[in-house]
Order: sequence, then C-alpha cells, then structure tokens
Amino acid sequence: MEELLKQLKKKSIKNVLPVTIIMTIVAAVLFLINGGAVPQVFSMFSGGTNLDDIAQSDLDNTIASSEISAVYDCFAEYESSDGQIYEYYIIPYGTEWENYISVRVKESKAPELDSICDDTWEYLMGNDVSLDRTVLVKGNVRPMDYDESKYFKEWFKDMEFTDDEIEECAVYYVLVDDRFADDISPLRLYLMCGAGIIFFLIGLWALIKACLGVYLKDIKKDFAQLGAYAEGQIVSDYENACVFGKGIRVGRIFTYNTASTSPRAYLNNNIAWLYQHRTKNYTNGLYTGSNYSIVLYPVNGDGKVADSFDIKKKDKDKILEYYANNFPHMVVGFSEELRDLYHRDRNAFLGLRYAQTQQPQMDAFGQVPPQNEGFGQMQNNGFGQMPSQGNDFTPMP
Repeated sequence: MEELLKQLKKKSIKNVLPVTIIMTIVAAVLFLINGGAVPQVFSMFSGGTNLDDIAQSDLDNTIASSEISAVYDCFAEYESSDGQIYEYYIIPYGTEWENYISVRVKESKAPELDSICDDTWEYLMGNDVSLDRTVLVKGNVRPMDYDESKYFKEWFKDMEFTDDEIEECAVYYVLVDDRFADDISPLRLYLMCGAGIIFFLIGLWALIKACLGVYLKDIKKDFAQLGAYAEGQIVSDYENACVFGKGIRVGRIFTYNTASTSPRAYLNNNIAWLYQHRTKNYTNGLYTGSNYSIVLYPVNGDGKVADSFDIKKKDKDKILEYYANNFPHMVVGFSEELRDLYHRDRNAFLGLRYAQTQQPQMDAFGQVPPQNEGFGQMQNNGFGQMPSQGNDFTPMP
C-alpha cells in the first residue's frame, strides 16, 4: 500500500508542476514588465538614500530622498498626456551646496517649494530669515532628457553663469518625486509586484503540498471505506485496473481518477449512474472541436455529481461499454427522463438496475462477480424506451 501511495504522490506532483510553472512565469512577467524599478521597491520602503550623500557617478536610477530646505528657482513646467502638471525646481546638491541639481514634483507641492524659494533668496541676500521649513521629496534619480537639460541650462545663462561655471556646478540629473525607474508610479509597481509575489507563492505552495502528500488526503479516505484489512486487495485492484487515457483506471472495486491534482477513488458499488458529456467549443462563432468527459452520480448522497473527469474522444465509447459490460448495477447513458427520475425518486431510479443486482452472493467489497453476458446494451429505462440522445450528450449505444 505504501508503494501505491508513493505512485499517487508522484502523479500528484506531476499534475501540479504545470500549475507551479505557469504561476512562476506569470510572476516573472509581472516583474519583468517593471524592469529595473522592481529592486527599487525595497529602497523606497527603507526611505531611500540621502541625495546629498550620493556621488554623481552613482546617481543614475537610484532611489533618493531629500528634505528640501533651499530652492533657487522653478525653471520648467511639464503637462503629461493625462493632464497631470509637474514643476521643475533647482535645489542645492552636496554637503556644501557646491552644486545644483533639479527635482520634479506634482503641482500640489509647488506652493510649498515656491514659499521656500522666497525664503532662500531672502536668506542669500542677508535678511534675517531662517531656512527651517522643509519639503520631503523621494523617488528615482535619472538623467535629464533633452528638453529638461535645455531649460536647466537656460536658467544658468539667465543667471549669468559662464560656460565653465555651468560645467563645474550643474548636475544634469533630476530627482523625480514619487516615481520609480522608467517613471513608473508606485501604485502600479506595488500592485504588480504584489500580484507577482502572490502568484509565485501560490504555485510554490501547491508544489510543496504535493511533495508532502497533502493532496492524497481524499483518496486515503476513499480507501479507508474498506478498512485496513483490504489494503492488499486495493493494491491489486489498482494494478489490474483497465486504463483509459493517462489518469483514469477502472478496477473491480474502485474507479480511480489520478488525472487531477488531488487523486480520488470512487467505489464502483456506489456509482448508480454515469454518462458522457460533450462540450462543443466555438471561436468567433465557428465550431473548433469538442471535449468529452464522464460524469458519475452516486447511489447515496445529496444528488450532486460524484466526479467528472475528462476523457479522450477515442476512449469515450470504450469506457462506457466497459462499465455497461462489467457493472450491471449501473445505468449508463443520459436522457432527461433519467435525470428527472434520479433527482425526483432515487429509489425508483435505483430500481432500474441497481436493486436488481444486489444479491446475497456479493463479495466482501460489495461487488457482484463480472457478468459480461446480457449487459452489452442498456436496459429499458422504466419509461418503455431507451434513453434518448441530447444535443450535448452521448448515451450508451
């Protein structure tokens, strides 16, 4: 029995592996879309590096912060395609204010920086003004584009700086407030990175559960219905079961569905009705093919489907024929009359075939010996006719 459970665990891992791979790919795509902004998330959360402490050679795509207490001027204004207005300001850069750099902020911060700009010039002119007000700006530092550098340099010209002085003190970088690399907004980055992490963890957790055998919980309960003494018979039943496709096995005791992440085993003696379901696929109104599945309904229960598993087209008739020939208690095929009877009067439905086969000579597992003769076709459904064929269902021939 232990060896059988090991086989089922391997199948479970194999079934969940594609899910893990897909989740990992989705997570990777979400990260790659944001490129170099992704590792900056941690820097943003930690507050960023003080702008004045960053060497010019290290400014490119660095998350920096600055408590701005001095502003020289507003040198440019930019309106984005979505109507958002940004203001560009020149501020001192370096521990001794020996250089000039720019910051870009949203229009909402402009009044505060304009006020600090007034105080700065009062201070530089020797008036009794203290620079004790600050505005926090935190975001990505990037090189200026052509237009930004053009207006930046024009300000120095207007202030009568020589070319040599401009070359010496102007730093052609801009600290973009509340933005990451490639001008990505924090909201977008946080949402996409959060989603990527969630997708990755879901895929990883599913694989871990498969490796730990968590997905075998249900099939262990299925096996436990027969008691521990039947372990040998279960192993033999599984090994000698008739195989349909890669994950469906029909034994004398159980029908095994190992095609799903969580494998199951259904007592054949508790299957009252099964039929084939066909799903037609359309693309742009054109028929592109069909998917087939086998639907199982239990003898006992609340009338809900016990299981439904996919089957290949080439196997769909074989598996129905196999059930009909080897399990005389089962009703095989679909009709609306059978559906109504099953849900309206379960005892009457079971009287069609199930009750007729419950003989005292049943074996220890509630199974009747194989009886191939006389069950190659469905019996009368109780309404004086064979089950009819619906548009999307194929009854037993």
